[in-house]
Formats: sequence, structure tokens, C-alpha cells
Amino acid sequence: MKWLLAALALGLVASGAQAQVSPQQMNANANSQLGQHAGKAGGAEKAAEAKANDKAYNAALHNLPDKQYDPWHGVR
Repeated sequence: MKWLLAALALGLVASGAQAQVSPQQMNANANSQLGQHAGKAGGAEKAAEAKANDKAYNAALHNLPDKQYDPWHGVR
């Protein structure tokens, strides 16, 4: 009976540690376990996504106003 309780307690402790792993870490671990070519599968898609992100970032920078914001403009 003591062995059963010890095994159950160990299982609960191990499941709590598994819950603390983030999804990004799980994906990285899965890619490293599959082999060398697993990480290269989405190379073109990642490049296109990075290019779209850069384009959106630059568009947001151009939409910023040139003059500085004055929080005291209504008080003076």
C-alpha cells in the first residue's frame, strides 16, 4: 500500500512539472527530436511572414505624427 501511494505521489509531482513547459519549448523539443531537416521545413513560410511583419512595422512607423505630444496642452 505504501508503494502504491509513493508511486501515485511521484506521478502527481511529475505531471505538475510537465504542465510548466511552454508551447514554444514543446515545439523546439519536438523539432530537435525529429532530425536535422525538421527545422528547415517552413523556411520559405517564415521568410514571407518576417517580410510581412517588417512591412507592417515600417507602415506603423510612417503613421506616427512628427510633432511631440503635449499632455499639458489643455491646462495652459
